[in-house]
Amino acid sequence: MNIGIVFGTFAPMHLGHKDVIDIAKREMDRVIVICCGHEGDRGYPQMPLEKRYELALKEFADDEQILVTMLWDTDPKIKAHWDPQQIWNYWVERMLLHFYKNELITAKDVLTFYTSEGDYTELLENTPEHIKVHRCQRVRPISATMIREDMEQYKDMIIPAFREYLLK
Repeated sequence: MNIGIVFGTFAPMHLGHKDVIDIAKREMDRVIVICCGHEGDRGYPQMPLEKRYELALKEFADDEQILVTMLWDTDPKIKAHWDPQQIWNYWVERMLLHFYKNELITAKDVLTFYTSEGDYTELLENTPEHIKVHRCQRVRPISATMIREDMEQYKDMIIPAFREYLLK
């Protein structure tokens, strides 16, 4: 099976993320959306990782092609000791192990990571696992940072489940 992987902190998930997910859906048999984060990341305190995961599950509940999962990021303290490539190598290993242990993928599956971030593309391509990467162009150039800085201006760019939670 061809499986696309879309990952992010999703703090909040927005239409730019949805663009990447939709590209993966058109090209793959299944798409795994993986909510990643750690305590104190960009989503805290308003949206802890568990809440982002819950909202992503809600958003894609009726989409049989999408599977949503959650993975706590690597310990932020390793950034003091490892270079970015080492951190990504470790993170990808943890993510693949999470997928296998939870029976989300099999050894026969062909995995492709979907991202719109250029630096992520290079780091993923250079992991020991030789990950396939599809760098996508978002239809809507929005970022979660822009949204967090001005929620009112960009509220229409937040996907529905997250918007409902944030603007209640």
